Amino acid sequence: MACTALLSSLVPKLSPESKVLRDAKSPDFQLSMRRWSNYKLEVPFAIVQPANENDIVHTVRGAISASVPFVPASGGHSQWSSIDQKGIIIDLSRYKGVTVDAANNLATIRGGTRMKEFQAALHPHKQFAAVGNGNTVGVIPYYLGGGISTYTPFLGYGCENIVAAKLITSDVELVNVSQKQDPELFWGVCGAGQFLGLVTELTIKTKPYSLLGNEDGQRMCGTYIFSMHSFDAVCVALEAVMESTEHVSAGHIMIVQAPPNLKEQVLLVAPQVFCSAAEASKLFQPLVDAGPLQQMLVPSTFDKHSDHLDWVCAEGDFKRFSQAGLAGWSTRNFKRLAELHSELVENCPDAARSGYTVEWHTPCRAKRELNTSFGNENVEYWLNVLSWYTDSANHELVDTMDRKAQAAMREGTGEGAFVSYTNTTREDPIEYRYKGIGTVDRLGMLKKRVDPAGIFTRELL
Repeated sequence: MACTALLSSLVPKLSPESKVLRDAKSPDFQLSMRRWSNYKLEVPFAIVQPANENDIVHTVRGAISASVPFVPASGGHSQWSSIDQKGIIIDLSRYKGVTVDAANNLATIRGGTRMKEFQAALHPHKQFAAVGNGNTVGVIPYYLGGGISTYTPFLGYGCENIVAAKLITSDVELVNVSQKQDPELFWGVCGAGQFLGLVTELTIKTKPYSLLGNEDGQRMCGTYIFSMHSFDAVCVALEAVMESTEHVSAGHIMIVQAPPNLKEQVLLVAPQVFCSAAEASKLFQPLVDAGPLQQMLVPSTFDKHSDHLDWVCAEGDFKRFSQAGLAGWSTRNFKRLAELHSELVENCPDAARSGYTVEWHTPCRAKRELNTSFGNENVEYWLNVLSWYTDSANHELVDTMDRKAQAAMREGTGEGAFVSYTNTTREDPIEYRYKGIGTVDRLGMLKKRVDPAGIFTRELL
């Protein structure tokens, strides 16, 4: 009843370019409901697709007034971007865009803009920014929750580069925040903005390609695949790469099943470095010496940053992606991680496409203000657990193995130093997700000020 009344009052207020989708069987509704993962996917009473900022304000105001819960959706990677029949989804895909101010090294991102669109907008201006590893990831939520990036050594984390934001608060005010306008709310937005309002626009810092050492936005990307018999040699070789301070580097070491039949476990090392091809070959020589089954070293540019990962962005099936910050590299813990991956695939062949990965980047070289609520700016190693399967009967087993994987990589770390990435979990204790003296209490006070009723989730209350 409340949802029906909401739509009746809302539709006349929306612009002609907006859409309200009610028929769950219609092609538009089904297209809007497509997600990176079907895990915990729910079907709403309706989907509202605002075409401009006023449409978004009208939708939020109407929903709050009618006591109808809602969730926003942009890239569709978040497991929290759907809701049941008691609520509506605010699909931001019709409101998006990027304005680049290269002269001042700034870019403004609106609504449902995705990573590939953001990169494509910056590239003609020879500008780069923090971006995630996925062309279809929503830019704004990525920045709000931290923003882990290959470019972190040049820029810091994504949230450190926010200079201004527009958000709709629980009293349905569209407010501008920055270090000069409500600096406390701005601090909260930079790391926890998704819990404080609906952010419609971000202005972020960009940098010229020249900072990368060339005018093309280029980096060198390696792929080295090894049998598990080479495990120890690969770890020794990779440590030499990760610990080198000669060049800025980042990358992943993945435990996966080798395609196409997914029957053999292998190590896939994917380092990236900002230097010439000759310098990259020299840096990665220890990996070559370890005897890969296959190897490749090719250039790539910023606008194509995640093109090689489009297969991971495939929609549908059941997928979970959890990330835990690590104190550093541990070969012993990583060996245990490989054992757990084998256990997962043996007990659940349906999950053979899953991958357990450690991601790293060299220390940040940029001058950093660190005025964010994120609190994890000094984490340089992350555990990435990708669980991918098709049978819902395997939910519990896969989740159990995910937790075991995190526990294995945290071995030797005190619980007080546990780090969980807020963009990929809302189940772990809030103290794991936000670090820094007084950060959790400060966020709690801010939440009570701007969203005491928990309109934008009950997180932080």
